[in-house]
Amino acid sequence: MLAQVLFSGLALGSIYGLVALGFAVIFKATEVFNFSQGMLVVCGAFLAVTAISVLQMPFAMAVAFILVGSTVIGVVIHIFLIQPLSGRPMLAVIMVTIALSMVLRAIIEMIFGPQGRNLTTPLPTGVLMLGDVRISQLHLTAALVSWACMAGFGAFFKLTSVGLLMRATADSHEAAVVSGVNVNVMNRLAWAIGSMLAAIGGVFLGQLQIASTDLENIGLLALPAVVIGGMQSIPGAIVGGLLVGVIEQLAASYISPKSSDIFIYGLLLVILMVRPWGLFGQRELGRV
Repeated sequence: MLAQVLFSGLALGSIYGLVALGFAVIFKATEVFNFSQGMLVVCGAFLAVTAISVLQMPFAMAVAFILVGSTVIGVVIHIFLIQPLSGRPMLAVIMVTIALSMVLRAIIEMIFGPQGRNLTTPLPTGVLMLGDVRISQLHLTAALVSWACMAGFGAFFKLTSVGLLMRATADSHEAAVVSGVNVNVMNRLAWAIGSMLAAIGGVFLGQLQIASTDLENIGLLALPAVVIGGMQSIPGAIVGGLLVGVIEQLAASYISPKSSDIFIYGLLLVILMVRPWGLFGQRELGRV
């Protein structure tokens, strides 16, 4: 029983880590605390519904549709909402992301209705038996794809020239501008990547649960995950996602499904009081 719960927790945690990674990329590059990340997860689920159920695309074409559509959403958000607020107080930017979340929810419910939609893909949905442990093939696929995406992003971030420019921009906007880097393009790319990673997580969550705007609440578990791991830490976001997934499954299985939030946000409070820069974040020192 424990092994099965841990596997489910790690599988879900991998999806949370993927969404949290997108959140961390946006924050690290643009210093925007994106409260609409949960709705970007929902957008991914409904892009999948549109491609597979409505347009009945072949699965490979549907995957391309989801990736391109989510990337466009991220770019449009940055161009029309985030870039014009450059240099404005952080509160204004945060309120924009909250308002964006509400607008996206309203648009999705206007188009698809308030009821959830079943999302069915060709991904395997059977069960594997490993001794006495029942392993969901869909959970296993979700974990493997999430880790492949995280590894691919890590390679892009470290081994490509564009990734190097993104890292330079994230470390210091001023130095990047002086060096001739187009900061707006790099920030736009960060939003595109963050939106795409959230959408991939939304596809899996939409099939594991149901495609509905309620997925926003699950997607927002990326927020405690990224704060626990460290706002400025890419590996920390992944580890935070895994911790949140395991804690959620352990609490739901051994105590009560309603108790998971107590333990997740309780851990968040402890981290904020003891180590506010997160488990893997770097402490910022200021000279007074």
